[in-house]
Amino acid sequence: ELRNKIENLEKYFSKYKKQDVIKKLEEVKDKLNNQEYKIAVVANMSAGKSTFINALFGDSILPAYSHATTDCPIYVYSDDNPDNNMAIVEFTDGKETIELPKEIVQKEIKYYAQKDDDSLDNKYKNVKKIDLHWDFHVLQNSQKYDKKFILIDTPGPNNTDEHAFKHSDITRNIIVNEADMVLYLFDYGQIDANLESSENNLWGLIKQRKEQYPNFEVFFIINKIDKAFEDNKKIPNIISSSSKDEFYTNIKKHWLYHEKIAITKIKNSAIKYGFNSPKIFTVSSKFIEYYRNKDHLNFDHLDDIEELMKFFKNIFRNNWNSKFQSYLGYKTIEKELKKYLKMDEQIFKLVKRKKIKYKKKCKT
Repeated sequence: ELRNKIENLEKYFSKYKKQDVIKKLEEVKDKLNNQEYKIAVVANMSAGKSTFINALFGDSILPAYSHATTDCPIYVYSDDNPDNNMAIVEFTDGKETIELPKEIVQKEIKYYAQKDDDSLDNKYKNVKKIDLHWDFHVLQNSQKYDKKFILIDTPGPNNTDEHAFKHSDITRNIIVNEADMVLYLFDYGQIDANLESSENNLWGLIKQRKEQYPNFEVFFIINKIDKAFEDNKKIPNIISSSSKDEFYTNIKKHWLYHEKIAITKIKNSAIKYGFNSPKIFTVSSKFIEYYRNKDHLNFDHLDDIEELMKFFKNIFRNNWNSKFQSYLGYKTIEKELKKYLKMDEQIFKLVKRKKIKYKKKCKT
């Protein structure tokens, strides 16, 4: 709609040879064509944001642990050109911006992303942001479009230590002032503790952004959905199974029982806070990552993924693989993300994408 208005104005003014106005319109169009579509991944602490992003892109680059990991925002630029692989690190204490070459990114990025208290070397401290450019396996920006999407790994805003204000302030600013879209992650095991909205929590911030920007999109994602297996096994019918075959038959009979309960809880909260038709997904980021990297896993992780696959084989027999893929959830969310981004691209002109150049003052 905006592009049509600009083109109509251009035709109108060109009739009267208003070259200065036409030039201004061209500048507006160029700005539109070079937009960066920012997708913020947000969640409360340790819900698995970094693991989710690794799983989504199919490459384990971002640091991910069981405790709070990301201390600064990481802007992820994904494309299909390995020559672009690098990380750009900016600081808050006057240190010069540095460029990490692709050979050391995987080794070094975790140190720049961690809390200052966890760093013994001053060179890793006071990081403002990290721009990660990487040739990921999935969800790549196309070379034929100027407009590109960027995923932002944000700090968990509910940290309770001295970093709490910093993390909360960073995430608030990204949601309210930068993000065009949010992927809001929930830990399946912590859903009940994260259903209420307040002015300063994640619900409150995305609600505020939605009110200011009606086209703001949110995907609600329940991570660690595999934890529901243990809840489902406590269903009386399953507990009372008298044989192995009956056990798996009863699991199949009650398939997705607690998963559906979790989805309903998120749906009800989303509707309550103004998202009338919420898009809700379930994923198991850990097992997506294991599955996509199964040829390079250590023995413990390989045992974990093989045990899960065996579980599905026992329940669904010949149909196990499609059920397994569906449960992991990555195909559904990738499809919806690609669909959403493609639909959005209709208002943008197809042009050759420009490469970003960095100043020579960056040092390794």
